[in-house]
Amino acid sequence: MSQPAASSPPSKRRVFASRLFSTLILWSLLAVAFLQWQNTWLIIAITGFFGVAGAVEYYRLLRNDPQARSFNALGFVICIVYWGIVIWFTTTRQDVPPMWLDLAALTASVHGSFLLCYRHQLEGAVTMQRIFNTVFGVVYTVIFFGFIARLMYFHSEGKGITGISLVLFLVAVTKFSDMGAYVFGVLFGKHKMIPHISPAKSWEGFVGAFVGSFLAAAVLLSLIPDQIPLITWPHGMALALILCATAITGDLAESVLKRCVAIKDSGHTLPGIGGILDLTDSLLFTAPVFYFYLSAIAR
Repeated sequence: MSQPAASSPPSKRRVFASRLFSTLILWSLLAVAFLQWQNTWLIIAITGFFGVAGAVEYYRLLRNDPQARSFNALGFVICIVYWGIVIWFTTTRQDVPPMWLDLAALTASVHGSFLLCYRHQLEGAVTMQRIFNTVFGVVYTVIFFGFIARLMYFHSEGKGITGISLVLFLVAVTKFSDMGAYVFGVLFGKHKMIPHISPAKSWEGFVGAFVGSFLAAAVLLSLIPDQIPLITWPHGMALALILCATAITGDLAESVLKRCVAIKDSGHTLPGIGGILDLTDSLLFTAPVFYFYLSAIAR
């Protein structure tokens, strides 16, 4: 009996159209959220949704180890509790989530992972790997993404709360970096960047990432300078450079994770993009860097 022919991969045009459609839908949702800027809980809720969905996808990557189910469940429960507290705290107090919440999540992941080890016979490096995967998952998908909620209530001395516009700046610069890399890579990509990690990445796309990042920063600095007074033109250009480099690192970091578990996309939620982690991977890295940069210049 003849074997069924393998389905051919979608054309670049089809992938581009699917990616464009998903991108437009996501930007439309983001625009609605920012137009309703008085309802900051809406942006926090959207952030929490993506944070939880990202954690689900991360721990799903580890499903090939049946003995790790309890470890994965622990990480997911910590994520749910974390975002529940963030939403409750920001809704009732209208203030930045306390830093002890991040430390509590990290502590719970370490303590909980070792407690789970006591239930079964130790398996050497495999057991250590389960502990690491759990703790790393909490840091990567929970604590890192939580910095977006912190930005929502960021205080700049003498200039009030400018958090919503800061989140807009972060998302725009980060995602336009991703979009610039993709467009330049599709149109001009010939020279592979790091083929053993991500065969699709090219040096032309690398250049495009910086073009997109600087373009987004320049547009926002021109259109809403009064809403982001903390970010002057010198700081804006510096942030475009830093955030773009960090976004590329975050994108490649998720490629490393996917390579380690031999999958192409973390999920199939978004046509042309992949899963939630494929969408938020760069933001996971840029959000804390952006927050610490602002903390340094706000003093």
